[in-house]
Amino acid sequence: RSAPPLPPRPAPPAPLPLAMAIPGYGIAEQVFVGGFGNFLQIYNYVITARILLSWFPQAQGIGALQPVFAITDPYLNLFRGIIPPVFGLDLSPILAFFTLNVLTTTTASIGKELPPVKVGGGGTSMKNKTIKRGFFGIRLMN
Repeated sequence: RSAPPLPPRPAPPAPLPLAMAIPGYGIAEQVFVGGFGNFLQIYNYVITARILLSWFPQAQGIGALQPVFAITDPYLNLFRGIIPPVFGLDLSPILAFFTLNVLTTTTASIGKELPPVKVGGGGTSMKNKTIKRGFFGIRLMN
């Protein structure tokens, strides 16, 4: 006489995506994405003002405008060595604006919500749960 067949094994639960320690949709994510995005936008405006002020050489002697030059010159100097002046025209701010645009887009995509993923597992507590993923972590939904 043979032994009765064993019942089928339940499927192993689907692996959870890796997450960072900071839970998603929290105040830290809002502060980072919103604050850094606002900083980049304001810095973009300050660089625009600096470029417009470069058309007036006497502007560097005005004391009230010195913070604009002090804030923007270190960043713009990074790109002045890469792109040489053409006919006396400094084209390095184009690369500086491009880099700021990439940073702004990256910051905005960090806050973007990723599509939810259905997770199911045979008899586990994860059965019929939905995982909502954000850049800073995961959150389980029913």
